[in-house]
Amino acid sequence: MSRAGSFALPAARMALLAASLLSVAGCVDKGKGGEGEGVDKNPKPAATAPSNATDPALNWGGTTPHDTPPVANPLLAQAEAVMRKADPGFDRFDVNYTTGDLDRDGRDDVVIEYGVGDEDATRHVAKSIYLLLARDGGLQLQPEVTEAFSGCPVVREIVGGQLLADALEACIVPFPKTIGYYAFEWDDRRKRLRQVYEQDTEQRVVMRLQQLREALLAQRKDEVDRHLRAAPAPTAPADRAKPRAAPEQIFADAALRRGFSDTVGMLSHIEFQNDGKHARKATLATSGAGKSAERALYLDLEPSADDSMLESDGYTYVLDASVLVRWPDPGTRGGHQVRFNLIDGDLYLSEHGPFDMDEER
Repeated sequence: MSRAGSFALPAARMALLAASLLSVAGCVDKGKGGEGEGVDKNPKPAATAPSNATDPALNWGGTTPHDTPPVANPLLAQAEAVMRKADPGFDRFDVNYTTGDLDRDGRDDVVIEYGVGDEDATRHVAKSIYLLLARDGGLQLQPEVTEAFSGCPVVREIVGGQLLADALEACIVPFPKTIGYYAFEWDDRRKRLRQVYEQDTEQRVVMRLQQLREALLAQRKDEVDRHLRAAPAPTAPADRAKPRAAPEQIFADAALRRGFSDTVGMLSHIEFQNDGKHARKATLATSGAGKSAERALYLDLEPSADDSMLESDGYTYVLDASVLVRWPDPGTRGGHQVRFNLIDGDLYLSEHGPFDMDEER
């Protein structure tokens, strides 16, 4: 269940990459999960460049800001050899390897995700995804599975026999937003991936809030603390050892812990309503009258340009949504609120504190 093959681009290098990518035009077709169309396998050439990128940072990609560089792994070396026979130029652009037991036979398999471009393109404009399943004679290449994915696919990890992946809005833009979240299982009889679930941003937020609530109730502190930092933990070996700020212990107070858990539990089953063009809300008046007794969950699916990016520990992250949870303090006109950012499908603390329930958020 590890991932290797591309690594994090620090903020400065991400900015440089962004400048180069903005000069390249490209597009990708958004298909349907499971059986629908995948990314366009025959994109038209983009802007010309004198030669291929030679900077390893560019060749290893950087669409996700916390990937790790290639590591010495015999399984990956075997996977590379198999792929090179099938597609000699598969590693011309970025390549990501994800390992884990996908077919549940006790042996690690490999998923390879790599960029697809044209001779005159300076960057890939689409993705291809292949599975290599562990067999007695070694890794066995399966038919291409790209069409199982929507948008521009990014494979995350293999956990419990499921392949987890995201769909980005496009492969060519420098800082793409995530538009969908997927889980797949391997159907050995049909030799293809079978979709287990598909989530949009709203569904992802609700699932993550419920998981955080469950971790709080079960007092799984390590699991809770992961959400109480500003961004994901870097996984690049050089950055992993660097000291990080301690997670904010906002739920050490029993009243705050109870208020958040109750609010998430109550609102998780309420249908979201439109609260503007790119905003959603779910509210519930629990007792009393007016906003002073209202529990609320607000989603901003299109953070403003000034709030759409976050720099943390030298990395630049795309904020796919802003999430605000509010609940009242009994017997007062005030309440408490916690705001999270959705980054790479998970929630990370943005801010928290008391507020006047009758004020606009």
